[in-house]
Amino acid sequence: PVRAATPTSADAVTFTLTGLSGSPIPPSEYQGKAILLNFWAPWCPPCKMEIPWLQKLQNENRGKLTVIGVVADPNQYARAEAYMQQRGITYPLVQYSPSLQNAFGSISELPTSFYISPTMHVVHHVTGLVPQYTMRRYVADAIRQK
Repeated sequence: PVRAATPTSADAVTFTLTGLSGSPIPPSEYQGKAILLNFWAPWCPPCKMEIPWLQKLQNENRGKLTVIGVVADPNQYARAEAYMQQRGITYPLVQYSPSLQNAFGSISELPTSFYISPTMHVVHHVTGLVPQYTMRRYVADAIRQK
């Protein structure tokens, strides 16, 4: 089941991102655009179902949206990278880190997505598989939010 929640705070979120190789990702790569932060794992069928939709959203909103895949299972980094490469998925993958846990709390269900405005405010937070049309609406909301 899909459960949508509203953010618990009006404060902007702050976090740092680390690529699967352990290299930090500079904030300039994602700040100033809406962000769709998607927590997933390669063993999660609903997660894999969303991936092509996420890629399509990024392609449709180039320059306004950054999709970031957070691999929630540290034992699956290589498998996640191979899965994405085989399917031509180009959005970045990052590690689930203490910084992300501090910003978004513990992630207990996959997939979980946060739709973040260009001003770094969480506009939508959803757990479970989300229909493509809902994702599109949530992305539009995040892009519009100031």
